[in-house]
Amino acid sequence: MYRDGHAGFNALLYAPFVPLVSAGHSLELALWGAVLALATATLPDFDQGLPRIDHRGPTHTVWFALLIGLVTGAGTALVARSSFGAGGGFSFGFGFVVGTCGILAHLAGDVVTPMGISPLAPVSRAHLTLGWFKSKNGRVNRAFLIAGSVALLGALLLAIYRPVLIASAG
Repeated sequence: MYRDGHAGFNALLYAPFVPLVSAGHSLELALWGAVLALATATLPDFDQGLPRIDHRGPTHTVWFALLIGLVTGAGTALVARSSFGAGGGFSFGFGFVVGTCGILAHLAGDVVTPMGISPLAPVSRAHLTLGWFKSKNGRVNRAFLIAGSVALLGALLLAIYRPVLIASAG
């Protein structure tokens, strides 16, 4: 997948959690999760600009996902200390889960292409590919971008207006 496809795929996967996180914790935390999900969507592809690292090499592994989870968890814990995160349910665990899953979603988006990935390298050389469509398939990338954008926007609107609808109904 290309950048737009990955962003849409991550948005599509995170969208169902927006109303849940908002209702269970806070809208701010749900929005923070959306930011993390989208920020991690294309992060593994930074390897394309590195001279000695193969594309879909170390940045396309579960180990990288865990590393990014630690970083996003720590970042979320720092946000929790700020006035922005105060009382909003911000925690290391939330940031870790969303960051790790954001990278894993990227890997899932790449496993469906013929190039595939080796997600457990260097521990295992097992190469996974489903070969459903090429990364550069514009229709698939646009479809994921549109579906993810619509789903995330709908989820955000639901999270924002659900309390208003409940209050007016009661």
